[in-house]
Amino acid sequence: MKNYQLLILFSILFVTVTKAQPGNRYQIQSAQINYVYSGDFSGSEQLCFENFGLKKAIVKKLFTKNGKEITDTKAVLKNDTLTELNLNTHQKQTTPLHHENTTNETLSMLKAGNFKKTGEETIAGYTCQKHSGEMGVICIWKGVILKSEITVADKKIVKTAVRIDTASAIKPSLFTLNDN
Repeated sequence: MKNYQLLILFSILFVTVTKAQPGNRYQIQSAQINYVYSGDFSGSEQLCFENFGLKKAIVKKLFTKNGKEITDTKAVLKNDTLTELNLNTHQKQTTPLHHENTTNETLSMLKAGNFKKTGEETIAGYTCQKHSGEMGVICIWKGVILKSEITVADKKIVKTAVRIDTASAIKPSLFTLNDN
């Protein structure tokens, strides 16, 4: 159980750190990206963003290997405020984010994790820059992480993009939190 708690803590810190940077977060205007999780966990995630990532929503459902639900959440980032909704308990948490004067969150995260470029990999039809570090491997396309293989406390979590849509309009409802 402690390993799951450490992994969840790392995930929360990762999400918070990557959301806490100002400026354009990605090198594309908008996208809807669907991910699947594997390794010691299973589940799915949908990332939607507009305005180069300044407006973002993430819907995530994650399970242990034995099928126990770890998280079922929706998070929305607008105007440097992160609001998360637990979709089971309907509890909301709002966090104002304070940031450094850095413009690219992904580059900041790579530097903080001591990741180095090690090649290229194709994910969901897109060629990514592959970076390796002490905790694992991350593949990035236009500032967006399309694949991550991270090991924390002997638990490996792999998140891989399976569908990327940069052409369709994003429904405004994806950027709202309904708690009813």
